[in-house]
Amino acid sequence: MADPADDSWKNMVKAQPAVAEAERAPGAAPRAASFAIELTEDGLLLKIRREDGKIALVELSPDMALYLREYLTNGLASIGYIRPRS
Repeated sequence: MADPADDSWKNMVKAQPAVAEAERAPGAAPRAASFAIELTEDGLLLKIRREDGKIALVELSPDMALYLREYLTNGLASIGYIRPRS
C-alpha cells in the first residue's frame, strides 16, 4: 500500500518546468493518440502513445498522480470543458 499524501507538493510546484512560447504554438507539441495507466507496487505508470507513433512512459508517485488529476481538472474547467454544478 502506498504511503499517504504529504506536503511535498511545495517542492513539486517549485520544480515545474516553464512552457516556452514556441512550445505553445499550434502543432509544436505532439498530440496524444491514446494512453494506458498501470499500477506498480507504489504508484502508477502512465504510458502515452503519440500521433507520430512514439511512446512516452512516466512513473507517477501517488502524490504526483493526485497533482496531475487536480491540474487536469482545473485546466479543463478553465477552458470551459467542465461546467460548474448548479
